[in-house]
Amino acid sequence: MEKRKMLLKGHIISPIDSGEGKDILEIDGRSVTFIGPSGTLFPGSEHQIFDFGVNYICPGFINLHVHGSGGVDVMDNSYHALDWMSRALAEGGTTSFLATTMSAPRQELLEVVRTIANTGLRGTKGAQVIGAHLEGPFLNPGKKGAHKEEDLRPPDINEFKEYIDAGNGAVKMVTVAPELPDIIPVIKFARSRGVVVSLGHSVASIAQVDEAFAAGLSHVTHAFNAMSGLHHRDLGTTGAIMSMKQLTADVIPDGLHVHPSVIKILVQAKGIDRVCAITDCIRAGGMGNGIFEFGGRKVIVRDGAARLADGTISGSVISMAEAVKTIVEKVGLSLNEAVKMASANPAGILGLNSKGVLMPGKDADVVVLDRNFRVLMTVVAGKIVYQV
Repeated sequence: MEKRKMLLKGHIISPIDSGEGKDILEIDGRSVTFIGPSGTLFPGSEHQIFDFGVNYICPGFINLHVHGSGGVDVMDNSYHALDWMSRALAEGGTTSFLATTMSAPRQELLEVVRTIANTGLRGTKGAQVIGAHLEGPFLNPGKKGAHKEEDLRPPDINEFKEYIDAGNGAVKMVTVAPELPDIIPVIKFARSRGVVVSLGHSVASIAQVDEAFAAGLSHVTHAFNAMSGLHHRDLGTTGAIMSMKQLTADVIPDGLHVHPSVIKILVQAKGIDRVCAITDCIRAGGMGNGIFEFGGRKVIVRDGAARLADGTISGSVISMAEAVKTIVEKVGLSLNEAVKMASANPAGILGLNSKGVLMPGKDADVVVLDRNFRVLMTVVAGKIVYQV
């Protein structure tokens, strides 16, 4: 008889309750069908059993901001690149991700958005492509980071509408600088189409952030990075986002972009439910030291840090599992809190009601970690896509 069900045994981590006493997870097809303590479900001949002992069974990690991994990049603009990237990300515990673009000429971005949309429909062999995140091109040149200044431009609602139409529902998030002229109509239109509008690469004042929030801005891209800092007499963009608890925020926990204690302060300011982990990983993820391309520029990776030739930090090379490890070991949050930042919180930001938690009826997206946060297995929609 073909075994059509999976039974996973281990220490279940639940981001919405303690998970105490639960050590069995059943998957049937694409969904979780049971979660509970040993002795409440007895396997039959149709079960494929995996006993992970004391290791952690977690909801799959959702990455809202990732450019590449495994030697490929979203801007390579091909199904092959996105499929290969999906497999590389699955090795690091990601089960769903927003394929994140860089600022680029208009026609190039349109083509990339179409490719992302088509890839989502076609499906991948690893993590699921759940949409596109447009990081730019409506960003402040003074906080361009790794974006090429010639690819940044003033907000244009007609241009943005072209991206929305090209994606046919695939564009899920856009990062903009709220201080730019004519950005408010773009924000309002984005929200009317269900797109999460995020602040990033910005020097916006609190008044400008507040105006953008009223128009529909609700999130913050890689908090603290590529934005003006906090001064006690001038809030700056950082002070604005910290003082506005209504805004959710993501952060890069790689020990380089942001000091671990600053992540703790962000969580204390906003609450654990309103902060999520991202990687901002580039094609160099998992590739070791070397010279790589990102956004049309040379990036040097050395000892886990990716930088432009002038020293500017340029994305990261971490996985979501490594992000969770940093949050636990360096930030000092609990494993439940770290997993929540990597699963339930990003699911909530995108309105993905079937993802981010382990409950009967929810998607069977699962990652199993050992006690050192190494990924042992990744399951996407009930299918094993990575296993040690």
